Amino acid sequence: MRISRLPILVLCLSVLCLATAWPAGARAPAEGVPACNYQPFEPGPSRMRMGWVTLDLGPGDNPRTPETWRGPIIMTRPDRSYCITDLHTGVLQRPFFTDGQNFVMTTYADEQQAVFFIEAATCRVLWKSPAFSGNVALTATVLHTGRKAWKLGPRCLPETDLP
Repeated sequence: MRISRLPILVLCLSVLCLATAWPAGARAPAEGVPACNYQPFEPGPSRMRMGWVTLDLGPGDNPRTPETWRGPIIMTRPDRSYCITDLHTGVLQRPFFTDGQNFVMTTYADEQQAVFFIEAATCRVLWKSPAFSGNVALTATVLHTGRKAWKLGPRCLPETDLP
């Protein structure tokens, strides 16, 4: 008996698409903790498909293996409409994260960094961190920027800093 892989593939893709189709505000918190599903992503040297959006970070510092990008950030939707965000704060650097609805971008200029949460559908900046120095890490409930930690709220955006 031969089992077709197509129905399994369709099921898997529909589950993945369903997870990214929910608006960020519609996520149900579990006991007061948001169900944020930010995943790191590795940008390529040019445009890349990120869920339903094509993401372009602008020119990289190296055409084959860039370490930084100059922006502006261009997000193109399936209907070929697009929006542009120019953070005007320096260059983009790793780490990058997405939950399918929002992108989290790290920038630096003059030895200071900032983290931006950007809505993919509109290119609107939803939240910007104060300037900091150090590492960036993002979990399901907390954003770490240098020595500071920010609790993610019900909309999966940083809301309050943690002691």
